[in-house]
Amino acid sequence: MKQKEEEEIVLLFIKRLFSAIFVFSIFTATLFADVKTVKIGVLAHRGEAVAKTMWQPTMNYLSESIAGYKFELVPLDFKKLYDAVGKKEVDFVVVNTGQYIELEASYGISRIATLTNHGPDGCLCNRFGGVFLTKADSKIKTLEELKGKTLLSVDKTSFGGWLMQLREMKDAGIDAESDLTVKTLGDHEKVVLGVLKGEGDAGAIRTDILERMAKEGKIELKNIKILNSQGADKKFPYLRSTRLYPEWPFSKLKDTDEQLAQFVAIALLEMPEDSTAAKAAKIKGWSVPADYNPVHELYRDLKIGPYKDLGKFNLTDVLKKYWFVILIVLAFMAHLIGSLRQVRAQQLQLQKEKAALDEAHAKLDHANSLVMESIGYARKIQEASLPDKHALDGAIADIFVCWEPLHVVGGDYFWIERRDNKCFIVVIDCTGHGVPGAFMTMVASAALHRAIHDLKISNPSELLSAIDERVRTKLRQDYPDTDSDDGLDCAICVYETDTQTLTYAGANLPLIYVKNGSLEEIRPTRASLGYRSIRPKNPFENHTIKVEAGMSFYMLTDGIPDHMGGAPKRLLGRKRLGDIILQNQSLNMNEQMARIEEALMEYRAGEPRRDDMTLIGFRPL
Repeated sequence: MKQKEEEEIVLLFIKRLFSAIFVFSIFTATLFADVKTVKIGVLAHRGEAVAKTMWQPTMNYLSESIAGYKFELVPLDFKKLYDAVGKKEVDFVVVNTGQYIELEASYGISRIATLTNHGPDGCLCNRFGGVFLTKADSKIKTLEELKGKTLLSVDKTSFGGWLMQLREMKDAGIDAESDLTVKTLGDHEKVVLGVLKGEGDAGAIRTDILERMAKEGKIELKNIKILNSQGADKKFPYLRSTRLYPEWPFSKLKDTDEQLAQFVAIALLEMPEDSTAAKAAKIKGWSVPADYNPVHELYRDLKIGPYKDLGKFNLTDVLKKYWFVILIVLAFMAHLIGSLRQVRAQQLQLQKEKAALDEAHAKLDHANSLVMESIGYARKIQEASLPDKHALDGAIADIFVCWEPLHVVGGDYFWIERRDNKCFIVVIDCTGHGVPGAFMTMVASAALHRAIHDLKISNPSELLSAIDERVRTKLRQDYPDTDSDDGLDCAICVYETDTQTLTYAGANLPLIYVKNGSLEEIRPTRASLGYRSIRPKNPFENHTIKVEAGMSFYMLTDGIPDHMGGAPKRLLGRKRLGDIILQNQSLNMNEQMARIEEALMEYRAGEPRRDDMTLIGFRPL
């Protein structure tokens, strides 16, 4: 043992030595390699000086984080930005959300990260929205009342300070060109102050501006009223009037090296919140690329940018763009006309074949109806094999039985019977559903009846063993030439009326009971009955309970907790089932059954059932 540990230590040392040599070789190769310049274009919508103050620290951060590269800031106004991307004068760009959609459509840029802003209480905000604001004492209360008024905005190219609001106004039936006067001030804070000074009736800005100005003492929020308010919540704690859209993306050009883009993305994602770069840009950092489909929806709705010609039809444009396709279509049509006689002959042949298929379908429908009639009769036989649900009346105070196959017939089975002072309650879940499961219930039923009536067994654990042996015998599972590998799970309770004791044994099916308002579960033996390939490892165990007045007991197959539903979709599970049972303890058993079935249907919310289900509940006293 000691020698083996020493060998492992030596092996670990060798691995680490080679790793160190590999890292050192990369470091030295990078150290002496030529430094490549990478240009990053940044939208300088507030001037070149402001852009340098905000983004130069990010360039420094990337240059320090990615060896062998020097990142150069290229501040650009709106027009120069598009020219630089078109001429491939930059490798990456940082632009607003709307410009990204246009550049994506025009030049194939792709996002590698999305900006994340600081939010109250540590909220990470990689989405933002737009705000309609007016003075607190303004008579304007709704967007519709903006008609005929003056609206201050940042710029008609601003995504958060105009385009978001334009979409909401369109939905409210407002034509921004004819229904109101728009003044652009070029800056979000100027819009806020302009509204407070009365330079306009209302203003359009991006989210977080009001909260930031209030924090800096420039305004008081009580003096401002939000139009079309969407409210604030923990996921997005800022005042807003519009839908939410993803924040500014950091994007690479189509021809930018993929490995370099990965290095940049990793560095951005790892940018510390307290770094100089994050502080200068006034951001929290960067997150994985967000979903920009909502932005595409806005552009489609407004028919701007790449969607400006959406819905327009110009015959000349179609001819210019698709002349070659039209030529091919005309040639194909000429060929098609020449082939009509042949097609007609084929149609006649198809009609004959269709008549033959219709006849075959009719025969299939008839055969299917015969099968369904047989299955319907099988249902009657299976129901006839079940016991009288009132077999324990007079011996047990209250009982309900819920037995519902997934299909017409099923693989669940139950049995209740009184013999002298003993009440037998059995729940069985056989392999499969439908007809195969129903056949297995017949085998299980015969094995159970033989054990109780012929062998006179009343001990639950011995009953399980007897059923197991009989099923294996009937299915020839102990013979080497058989391919049968079917079986069942089972729970058995025997209640003795004279001693008021209940004995339970289970094979993969539990017993749930409620005592003094507390729900308890007795776990079954982890074994099934039958099954050639899976044999029980441990003997089945009896559990005896002294029954007291008011105690309720529940036996079930896995079709009950395996109901799928909820949001997000998940299995019901025994815990939620137990909660439903506890909530209805004050009701009698029939009322409980009705409430449980209602709760299961409500939980599924239209989701189809997945299995046969059986549930028996009873109160002995």
